[in-house]
Amino acid sequence: MTISVTATLPTSSWYTGSGATTITLDGIDSITSNTKKSLIKIQIPQSGSTQSSNPSDKGKNYVKDLKRIEDTIKIRGWLVDGQSETAWSKAWKLRAMCASGGALTSLIIEDLTFSTSSQQAFLEEVNFIVSALDTARITTNKGKGTARIEIDLTFYLGDAR
Repeated sequence: MTISVTATLPTSSWYTGSGATTITLDGIDSITSNTKKSLIKIQIPQSGSTQSSNPSDKGKNYVKDLKRIEDTIKIRGWLVDGQSETAWSKAWKLRAMCASGGALTSLIIEDLTFSTSSQQAFLEEVNFIVSALDTARITTNKGKGTARIEIDLTFYLGDAR
């Protein structure tokens, strides 16, 4: 599964490089998509006499659907050392994509693209976990394809205002 995250990054002392940056996520364990719609729920209370004269096990509820939709995508997987960049550097760049603010330039999941030409994606949350069992320094590149850091990313879909 191919997933790439692209954003413009500022310069930082936590990673090398700046400007348009793409991080390709190689070791994906799972993708969880969640769509939630907030409904306006109106419950009409029933008096004791109404319940006695016309008993029912159904509530008198009305719903107003204003189409208030929230879409999130959660991706869990591993960052791997690349040919020229460590998983450690990639983790800090993903953190910068979240902290810098604004929409991502693009989020591509297989053949689905989120960008200004469709609907934008915002990197809302970044978690990365480094195992204490990793015997090498985390800043040392162990070679292309070596999974080093577990990640959890949360993307929120919407358009920048």
